[in-house]
Amino acid sequence: MTDTSVVGIDKVNNDGNRSLRILVVTECFWPDIYAINDIVEKLVKRGHRVTVLTGLPDYTTTKIPPEYRHGQNRHQNYKGADVYRVQTIARHHGPIWRSLSYLSFVVNGWMRARTQDWKHTDVWGKGENQKDTDRIGSAGIRSSALSDIDDADFDVIYVWEVSPVTMAVPAIALKKRYKKPLFLYCMDIWPECVKAMSIKEGTLPYKLIHWWTKRIYRQCDHIAVSSKPFFQYMEEKNGISRDKMSYLPQYADVGLLELDTSKISNQNVTNTSSESNDNAYDLVGNDGINHTDFLFIGNIGKAQNLDCLMKAMTVFKGRNDVHLHMVGGGSEFDNIRKLARDLGIGDIVTFYGPKPFKEAVAYYNKADACVLTLDGSTHIGDTLPGKLQTYMAAGKTILAAANGAAMDIIKEAECGKCVAAGDDKAYGQALLDFADYKEKYSDCGEKARKYFRENFMEEQHFVELERLLNMMTDRH
Repeated sequence: MTDTSVVGIDKVNNDGNRSLRILVVTECFWPDIYAINDIVEKLVKRGHRVTVLTGLPDYTTTKIPPEYRHGQNRHQNYKGADVYRVQTIARHHGPIWRSLSYLSFVVNGWMRARTQDWKHTDVWGKGENQKDTDRIGSAGIRSSALSDIDDADFDVIYVWEVSPVTMAVPAIALKKRYKKPLFLYCMDIWPECVKAMSIKEGTLPYKLIHWWTKRIYRQCDHIAVSSKPFFQYMEEKNGISRDKMSYLPQYADVGLLELDTSKISNQNVTNTSSESNDNAYDLVGNDGINHTDFLFIGNIGKAQNLDCLMKAMTVFKGRNDVHLHMVGGGSEFDNIRKLARDLGIGDIVTFYGPKPFKEAVAYYNKADACVLTLDGSTHIGDTLPGKLQTYMAAGKTILAAANGAAMDIIKEAECGKCVAAGDDKAYGQALLDFADYKEKYSDCGEKARKYFRENFMEEQHFVELERLLNMMTDRH
């Protein structure tokens, strides 16, 4: 591993690529559970020096934890990366609070980008065992003499762009201030995503957001998209030329490939979530062969269109040999849980709330197949969701109601069945077919893993990411 205590442009990592100093801008970060946490950790392990500009954690509980209030923990170390936090408003519940949360990161992140000395740090290169108390002041702004390390600068800015795209505003300020290239990893396309907030195309709010979105995207030096259908949308809607974009699919933890995730019958489902159903489900007493267990792991929001899944599950009303396990949280958690009860399927659906990855893995041993739904009413449905790769790495049959990239990959890999997004009747029949004729799907899990190995390996993702980032720094 490259020594990252002082990383200069002449150093290389284990893959022969130049080690970089990367400034990551993301509104969402540890201790909340996001893929960017793993990306940052892996970049550090690959020999890069990483700094993170982020907000305060609030995703899991919708509130700012006590240990992050009153200026606490504004400068921390995460797995060797230097983390700066700006004050943000907790998202609470509802679109108004969520919008205020987004805007607070834009404003405070922009101010921090303009005023902080981003060329110097005391935390870079320290290991993950460093205590949280080893940081610079309560506000994260340096108060002592600056480091004399001449190359303690960053080479490139990396924006991990899930909604909202406005999280890139502080990154644009950094780009202009330091004249460094800006790379944006696009997993949510804007302004399409605002339609999920009931903002209709053609309205004044939509037009204003579209204008702002185009300005943000156009100030990026390079944009990598996680789904191929995004290319056309970004070209037609935001005027981004194709030669300014690359395809960089998300990856899943390769450790899942090595795990035996085959179903273990007669195993208790431990339910520790305070947000879960009153009737915690127990597999004990069920025949592991004849009983069917479906698993959903991931965000529970509007874009996931989980109404379709709940309605599809009504085909099993009155049956005691089928169960759906919902692992995850999000803005629609309460609504979807209520819908399950209103539809009369509360006895066959259990909600566990969000789980850390290491805990979530155990749920694959309880599942016969994994389920996935996306909203098909907008281009949001073209997204290639990260959970699809995770399902594939786990070697599970995938049953989906989705359009775009998800449908294309499931059909290409022959790893399950996919119907049109939003078609709950067709989806119900697909779930029913699996439950009654599992033998038809016996090789889907292995086909999923085969496709994953060929297309979504972690190493492939980072080699391509490093190539793009090095290409950008070479041009500057």
